[in-house]
Amino acid sequence: MIPEQREALDEIIVKIRAGRMTRRTFLERAAAIGLSSTVAGSLLEACGGGGGGSNGGVTNIVWQSEQDSTNTYGDLANTFNQTIGKQKGIHVTWQQGPSSTNDMLTRYNNMLRARNSSIDVMSIDVVYPAQFAASQWTKPITDSQWPASERDKYLQGPIKACTYQGKIWAAPYRTDIGLLYYRKDLIQTPPATWNDLTNMAKSVSPSKVKYGYVWQGAQYEGLVCDFVEVLHGFGGAVLDPNDPTKVTVNSPEAQQALAMMVSWVGTISPDAVTTYMEDPSRTTWQNGDSAFMRNWPYAYALGNDPAQSKIANKFDITSLPYGGTSTTGHSAIGGWNLAINAFTPRADQAWEFIKYMLQPDAQKKGAISATWTTTLQSVYDDPQVLSKQALFGKLKPILQNALPRPVSPKYTSLSDAIQRHVYQALKKQVSPNDALSALQTELQQLVTS
Repeated sequence: MIPEQREALDEIIVKIRAGRMTRRTFLERAAAIGLSSTVAGSLLEACGGGGGGSNGGVTNIVWQSEQDSTNTYGDLANTFNQTIGKQKGIHVTWQQGPSSTNDMLTRYNNMLRARNSSIDVMSIDVVYPAQFAASQWTKPITDSQWPASERDKYLQGPIKACTYQGKIWAAPYRTDIGLLYYRKDLIQTPPATWNDLTNMAKSVSPSKVKYGYVWQGAQYEGLVCDFVEVLHGFGGAVLDPNDPTKVTVNSPEAQQALAMMVSWVGTISPDAVTTYMEDPSRTTWQNGDSAFMRNWPYAYALGNDPAQSKIANKFDITSLPYGGTSTTGHSAIGGWNLAINAFTPRADQAWEFIKYMLQPDAQKKGAISATWTTTLQSVYDDPQVLSKQALFGKLKPILQNALPRPVSPKYTSLSDAIQRHVYQALKKQVSPNDALSALQTELQQLVTS
């Protein structure tokens, strides 16, 4: 919602409460602002239905989510409005976000640089909490609001991704993790190490299947995820976890990790893997052309749909492998978090809504209705969730070992540098060691500038 829309919304709320606007005019103007009939009707009811402002104490907050094609977020906002919101005098107006994360970031940048509060609750990508915090665009979530005893009930990886300089700057509603998919009709036991995966892939490709392993090798954000997963699996890191101004990417562990990724291109993986994003990988996999695939949980249900997949019920998932002297693999964390606009005068009401989204009912709704990997740990053992979405029974141990991408207020620039240098190595334009040396230099300049 842009500032002009919020101003128009606030104006019609004032008028309907004061009895200076008819129901029909309210609904017409709400539609012109871009509210759906359901949202407008809910807001009208909260404001007293046009009957002279009988419920004039209601505070309206605007929440913009990421794009949700399932309307689960709309259902959650409606449930809040009819229950907790009605009790506490809060109404949430849900705004569907754009399909492009970059477009959403531009919208937020424009609003927050103007110190505007047209959106009170912002859904932000997992890589942006530190960047927003450093710009003082979001309010920290305090221990009194979300005590440690409560936070312990949630997946710790997503909370780490929302933590910057010792404070939590957003609440993680849903997360996402990289998974290793494998053909159980070709591979009896899933690989534990990256060497195991490489050897197993060679044993079945091209004799039994076209490719051994497909993943995301194009120059975009997905490549950062794939790279840090292999890097973390070898025990390395891009930045020192205890000092984000210290770059550690040019390490022996990173050299092993990148050299292995480069070795896959043109051997167990097609040369074209350097053009693959998530869906080209998934399409190749669903067509039955690969023994292994790295992808997100969304590919599970699609791969088991016999109407579009040749390998329905022929595969399973496991955690990502490890390498070197490590003994644990680590998925990269994706996902979306709920943050409070630092400039809103409605911060207390915004927190009430966020707190609701963290509770079991809202977390289970996301898991069951949209197959989102929500962050409350008990979801993954919940009988109701497991009866409807069996995948969740396999995800909990993988989620518990997941790690964030580099946490930095300069993440956008760091990501761009990682993409460029790793991609050059994959294309064999430079050696893995030279790529990492150049990346180390560029990242160190970025984090200390």
